[in-house]
Amino acid sequence: MQDQVVVALAALFERVRRHGGLPLVEHDPAYPSPAELPPAIDGRVAWRPWERHEPGGFDNLATALAMPVHPALDAFFGHYFAGNLPVCFKGLFLTLLQPWNQDDFERLQQNQIGHQLMLRKLGLPASWFLASCRDEQRLVTLDNDSGEVLLERLGKGRIGVLAPSLAVFLRRVEPC
Repeated sequence: MQDQVVVALAALFERVRRHGGLPLVEHDPAYPSPAELPPAIDGRVAWRPWERHEPGGFDNLATALAMPVHPALDAFFGHYFAGNLPVCFKGLFLTLLQPWNQDDFERLQQNQIGHQLMLRKLGLPASWFLASCRDEQRLVTLDNDSGEVLLERLGKGRIGVLAPSLAVFLRRVEPC
């Protein structure tokens, strides 16, 4: 399962590159990434996904939260440092999140813990955020039990299933 997610993510990075060339992000010299392709021009720098030599994982979250973490989460967030990806899926404009560097990966883990604590407080099932929507009240998540990719309303839970798995979702999204 993890391999399918990593392969689908790599294919999505390639579709993004073919769609618009190398993506650009605001350059922050105090917050470098191995994904950056210098030089910065007019305050922006190109990037390409940088495959981590040792993938990052979420075992520390499983321990901290005393719950299993769906393995697709490791595959999606743990294998690359990259910029966020603007994508479209069935009329939704999304920003798929990716860690920019190790500090960003650790911040992502902290935010995922906060997300879990909010869900627990509200009595909602465990899910992990993957993408934001233009409508800031909705987000795309990974269901921790089933591995389905969901559209959720922040603090309210599931709106619907977008794909049966993260690998399928990544194969279906398109750069926009």
